[in-house]
Amino acid sequence: MKYILSFICLISLQVSLSQQSSQALEKTIKKLSNKAINIATSNQDSAYYYFKQSIKVAAINKHWNYAMDNYFEIYNTAFYHNNFTKRQSTLFTIDSLYNSQQNYFNTLENSLKYKNHINFYYGFYYYRLNNYEAAKNRFQKIIDNTANADNSQLLKNKTFLSVAYSYVAKMNTDEGKYALSKALYDKNIRFLKTIDSTNNDLIYSNYNLLAEVLKKENKHKQSNSYFLKFLNYYDNKGGSNNIMSSCFNIAKNYIQLKKIDSAKFYLKKAKQYLDINHMYNVNYYKLYSEIYDNENNYEKALNELDKALDFYKKKATRSYKNNQYIAITNSDIGELHQKYDDPNKAINHYNIAINLFENDSIKSSINQINLLKTLKLKAITLNNLNNPIETINTVNYAISILDKLRPTFRYNDDKLFFIENAFPLFESGIEACFTLDSKSNNNTYIDQAFLYAEKSKSVLLLEALLSSKATNYANIPKNIIEEGDVLKYKITTLEKKLNVNETETLKEELTNLKLEHTNYLKRLESNYKNYFNLKYNSKGISLKKTQQLLSKKDMLISYFYGENAIYAFGITKNTKQLKRITLDYNFNDSIKLTYKMLSNPKSNLELLRKNLESLHDKIIAPINKLNQNLIIIADGLLNYIPFAALIDKKSNYLLEKHNISYINSATLLQQLQAKKSNNGKLLAFAPSFNNSKLLALPNNLKEAKDCADYFKGQVLSHDNATLQNFNTKSTNYSILHLATHAVFNDEAPEFSFLAFTTKNRQNGYLYTKDLYNLKLNANLVTLSACESGIGDLKRGEGLLSLARGFYFSGAQSISSTLWKINDASSAALMSDFYKNLSKGQPKDLALQQAKLTFVKQNKDNALSHPYYWSAFVISGNTEPLTSTHYWLWIIAGILLIVILGILLKKKNS
Repeated sequence: MKYILSFICLISLQVSLSQQSSQALEKTIKKLSNKAINIATSNQDSAYYYFKQSIKVAAINKHWNYAMDNYFEIYNTAFYHNNFTKRQSTLFTIDSLYNSQQNYFNTLENSLKYKNHINFYYGFYYYRLNNYEAAKNRFQKIIDNTANADNSQLLKNKTFLSVAYSYVAKMNTDEGKYALSKALYDKNIRFLKTIDSTNNDLIYSNYNLLAEVLKKENKHKQSNSYFLKFLNYYDNKGGSNNIMSSCFNIAKNYIQLKKIDSAKFYLKKAKQYLDINHMYNVNYYKLYSEIYDNENNYEKALNELDKALDFYKKKATRSYKNNQYIAITNSDIGELHQKYDDPNKAINHYNIAINLFENDSIKSSINQINLLKTLKLKAITLNNLNNPIETINTVNYAISILDKLRPTFRYNDDKLFFIENAFPLFESGIEACFTLDSKSNNNTYIDQAFLYAEKSKSVLLLEALLSSKATNYANIPKNIIEEGDVLKYKITTLEKKLNVNETETLKEELTNLKLEHTNYLKRLESNYKNYFNLKYNSKGISLKKTQQLLSKKDMLISYFYGENAIYAFGITKNTKQLKRITLDYNFNDSIKLTYKMLSNPKSNLELLRKNLESLHDKIIAPINKLNQNLIIIADGLLNYIPFAALIDKKSNYLLEKHNISYINSATLLQQLQAKKSNNGKLLAFAPSFNNSKLLALPNNLKEAKDCADYFKGQVLSHDNATLQNFNTKSTNYSILHLATHAVFNDEAPEFSFLAFTTKNRQNGYLYTKDLYNLKLNANLVTLSACESGIGDLKRGEGLLSLARGFYFSGAQSISSTLWKINDASSAALMSDFYKNLSKGQPKDLALQQAKLTFVKQNKDNALSHPYYWSAFVISGNTEPLTSTHYWLWIIAGILLIVILGILLKKKNS
């Protein structure tokens, strides 16, 4: 027992001595570290010395957490003094220490803190180098590690997670991916309010960053509402940098809103905090340059930009983004020279900017976007200098960058915004080609111009169709395809719920699903290169291949609706022409007025005819030798005009001589003509609306039955005409006829809908959004409903309508309407349309003949007004349908001949 007690005493003494030694060790480490921290801002070299002494003590005793904490402080000190070399070397040391002692760090209670700290430093390091891809990967690691951690670790690392969200969103903002940025900021704000509602600094910082996105989206009033929140917060709390940044942003918005006095007020407020060497001086100079520009004071505006450029070159502290800022300022100076008619100086500054962007060793996405903007401005200026060859070279270079950047945009809203901003680039290229074509006999310039026009059209729609095609040819496993389909379905379902009842829980769930779908697409495109290559096959169809799609009777007329002119391509199987139509100041108003009169049966017919004649003279008459079949690729406001109603010099409607169909682009026409799906079976829907807010359609059942007289199939009416039946049965039919209501939502076009019979409280609305998830085998979809072809007009994409939505679901051709139609006249038109289709007529001819019959029958009454017959348009693949009745007659005829032959032979014998 005596020995046992002695052993216990010895052990206790050793533990006590060890604890005293450990406490003394910690005290020494912290003393050295604190000494370094106290002098870090005033004497970095001495600070580094004491940090290293602290690290030595920690390393000798293998306290790697203390060693790492000191390296973090060295990095922070180097950042404060803008010591890039020290930051870089420290970062690599930190990484090396963590990797060598990873097992040690994994045993610590706060091990996640060290992982996040290192990823944050690397993320920020790459961010400052403009290497957004590497930066996003690091911040994403923080998100993945922390968002899935238990509650205790989440609480300890909440700041890392919030900052990671903010940086990923900020980089997406810089790249023009605004929808994704807003989703991340909203998610971050919800997260902070849930996990730490007292952390107002982070919450208000996200308000500030969200306001920046809205500013770039040109939503200046909404943007300022957030910036003012941020400013008021820091006015009360204090913080000169935050006050200045918000004042500059508010001023920028007021300049865009033409409220110059308000802009000057906030610039004056910011000026109070500025000293002569502060980086924010450049913001002050640039904003005053914009103010002077608004006041048409070229010299003062230029002087302010020169001061900003001089500051970057001489006075600014070292910055990794310095070349980027110098390049952007040169581009701004070039734009100013261009505006005030000094194109040669503009080109000089654009070239300086381009060289700086091109010398970016990383080829960062943000610099590529800035390069694209500068090339766009340069192309416009080169056209002003009448240098078309150099314009074309510049446009081709810019388009090569555009093609590389486009796949990085995942959200449709972002893609649309990106494409719309690139539109002037295509116009510059077409204008240059037109100039060269006019001066030479070399008509290959028309081919080049046509390619530019095609590149600008229906990018989203083509991408969706190519994606579907790529899925079939890239050998992607079925379970992976189903994963994507399920995600899209869940997103659509949630979006519809949010449209009815917006809650924070649903918004959070939707954001998470969208981010999950974005990551899914990244994996898919990364793991299946064939899928990526097929999906983003952005070459566009050539003019020569387009001619091969046409018959001898066809003429394709493709319009490009630019800022300065409309360009019209007239293409037949053997000829091509390019016409430039000058835009006068009231042309847009003329189109809007004509559409308004067309869609009103009580409008003055004589005045309407004059407008239709005037439009014909403007957009059709310049095209030489029209063929019988016209395939129209409309653009801009021309999407609202039914060309069949235009009136020629002989006072005849185009309808009287021409079959007219529509298509979004020649590339889309090629895709649709390649599809072959036709079983000749018709499925017609005629819902009833007796217990609905929608008005009853007294003729829709008759219309559906009349159409079904000519094709084998089924008519679903009253309680059977439900959305559920459409979803389950529609894939089995190649002809779908929907005689129903269409309701256009001008505030949220993707929530426009087709109405079905509501039964047992089931949903009866088929939204545009739903069509993106459908998979039809339809050769023809007829939307005999009001405004089914009308939607939000987007440059290049055209009308984002219900009709267009059916292309996403796999339809080859669509018959739709441009305004609220008359139920009775629609029934008469559709009956004749299907009768003509059953005779084997092409769809465009079948519709033309149906309209001619209608006009002839009603020439002496009010129904002759174009309102009643010109709303229906046919788009897509217009090849004939195979009619069951048609082929039965052929078979019956053959059988009759055979029988007669046999009987005659018997009689003779």
